[in-house]
Amino acid sequence: MPKHLDHDVAIVGAGIIGSAIAWHLAQVGLKVVVIDAQGPAAAASGASDGAVSVASKKPGPLARLASASLLYTRDLAAQGLLAKAFHARPSYVFGQGEAELAALDALIEKLAQICGPVQVTGDGGATLLPGLGPDVERLVALSGEGHMPGHMAVRAYLAPHSITTVWPARVQGIEPDDSGVTIDVGTARLRVGHLVAALGASTKDIFPHLPMRPRAGQLFVTDRGPLGALPGSLTAAAYLVAKTESNGILPLHPVVIDPLQTGQFLIGSSREDHADPSRVDFTTMKQLMQRAVVAFPALSNRRIIRAFAGIRAATSDNLPIVGTLREEPRITIATGFEGDGICLSALMGREVAHLVRGVPPSDAVAADLAILSPNRFKSQRMEAQR
Repeated sequence: MPKHLDHDVAIVGAGIIGSAIAWHLAQVGLKVVVIDAQGPAAAASGASDGAVSVASKKPGPLARLASASLLYTRDLAAQGLLAKAFHARPSYVFGQGEAELAALDALIEKLAQICGPVQVTGDGGATLLPGLGPDVERLVALSGEGHMPGHMAVRAYLAPHSITTVWPARVQGIEPDDSGVTIDVGTARLRVGHLVAALGASTKDIFPHLPMRPRAGQLFVTDRGPLGALPGSLTAAAYLVAKTESNGILPLHPVVIDPLQTGQFLIGSSREDHADPSRVDFTTMKQLMQRAVVAFPALSNRRIIRAFAGIRAATSDNLPIVGTLREEPRITIATGFEGDGICLSALMGREVAHLVRGVPPSDAVAADLAILSPNRFKSQRMEAQR
């Protein structure tokens, strides 16, 4: 006899991906609970730079999905849901040396193939952006991208009173069966019809067979002051190499300079293969700042007031894991976005909600979503970890 359900769906992970999924499920009347070990946007979503960027995405399915998600994010902002979180802005990618200039050529080709909302508005030198450093050889200016702080988007997605939140509560075990999933959170056992795991870097704690790996990034924030002539993010082309070529040798240190509405700059970020969010070192910070000052010399007049690190969830093939487990049809995975979750969150929220409800994916994204399925990895029955 089927057991009583406390909730229709449980989302484990209150980052931007899990929160977006929860909102979409709540909109169709499902009883949703969101569980997190710490709280909303406590991990990568809260430490991100907030860029809603197609330019930085790996060519192929990820770039196409990001383009579709950007359009949908705009729609949600126009409808009011993300109106306070998302704003459109230009973006810029700069290059020095042969490898970075080649990366800029590849960027332009990628955007042309997508034919999406992000367009090249300029391709030249320092004259395209006043204040650019004289050592910058080339700058590509883009329109259509945006900025959305992760914590603000999470707050908007979790606002509906119909969404139950449980934190701090660490999942100690899950027991799927033919009629639902029982979740052990230590102080209670919840019975749900379907579980969505949006756990980020903690995915392997419950699903050890999935090829996840943590990737840390150090960032820092400057003091307040005039933003000068930088109306949008300024990204080194080396960052594109780091995101798109898993074994690429970086030509120069990758850096992203992000002007904030507070009058500060957020500058990051390193890409380190470890899981220690407390590791912040002077050498890495110095490398980031030196490259940032070369690109935008006005930063030399700013003070660093905060340095911190975040942990991204990476996968063995550098693609997210999104889909229902073949061996456990009441469990859906949405993880491994490695810094791309901000941009992809709106689309993933909608499409994972479709998966949970048994609704076919949107025709425009179905083929690309299928590539992200967790079933692309060696099948192995999930074992609950305690």
